[in-house]
Amino acid sequence: MIAACGESLIDMVPSAHGRNLFEACPGGCPYNSAIAAARLGVSTWFVGKTSRDFLGDRIVAKLQDSGVDTSLLARSSQAVTLAFVERDAAGNANYAFYSADAADRFVLPSDLPAKLPEQVIFLLVGSISLMQEPSRSTILSLIEREHVQKLISFDPNIRPSLIQSKPEYRGRFEWICQRSAIVKASDSDLEWVYGMPAEEAAAKVLALGPELVALTKGERGAVFLTRRHRVELPAVKVKVVDTIGAGDSFHAALLAGLGWLKVRDRDSLASLSEDSLRAALRLATAVAALDCTTRGAEPPTLHELAVSDPEAVRIAPGFIPTFNTKERIC
Repeated sequence: MIAACGESLIDMVPSAHGRNLFEACPGGCPYNSAIAAARLGVSTWFVGKTSRDFLGDRIVAKLQDSGVDTSLLARSSQAVTLAFVERDAAGNANYAFYSADAADRFVLPSDLPAKLPEQVIFLLVGSISLMQEPSRSTILSLIEREHVQKLISFDPNIRPSLIQSKPEYRGRFEWICQRSAIVKASDSDLEWVYGMPAEEAAAKVLALGPELVALTKGERGAVFLTRRHRVELPAVKVKVVDTIGAGDSFHAALLAGLGWLKVRDRDSLASLSEDSLRAALRLATAVAALDCTTRGAEPPTLHELAVSDPEAVRIAPGFIPTFNTKERIC
């Protein structure tokens, strides 16, 4: 159902055992989304490139252990991007990236599959892979190739420290939005791009052509905007450990929910009822909330979600909770 394309890296996450200690956890925006989707039981592929060393092995192992198909993931002798994470008092993450000559930054046209699997409905793209060459041009070419056949779902997940020209980035951002069926963005993303209140900016994005704009607002919840409906839900209240990967998990759950609601093309996406949109938003906010209860990007399985919030999984086809859970670490 979902092919996620973009960076895979190692998040150096602050350890619980000391202020100056870090734990190496696989991460990256599309990478986290691929894992979150697969843990919900959705058929998922990851398209990208990683190293052949033990860090690359760790990246691949987490994908495979979560049920992601890695047949479209290339390997190279280049290193892995490192992203050092610092948390603020509220658990929000700030990043410092070290990606010169890294494998995930050097995705080339020859690394892309000639054709995506027929089962793929959604092509999820985003984040730093669209800010750095040559991966940027390669993934833009994939978007151009696939946007008529597949539903492009774009998460900018903006990192201003990696953007050299804001006007140039805005032009590229809008080019992708014009080819996307879905844009998922945070309030800080859209406020940075347009310098206006987030929901006004979301309406501006919707006018570019997507059928759905999903706006996340952290502890203030999230909003879905379409040409027919506006649906808003508050954030699920949880004890926040950190917010790493929460937006990525939200994005994955959104696409999983749309797939369960039989969205297969732009027409079926545009015709969703307010109740269906609310059900998909409920699922996405619940998955993101559970991600916030763990260190690093650790989205829940469908069973774990059902134990925590049975109502959130009611749109999953034929799902019967077994109430089995297991602890995971990165």
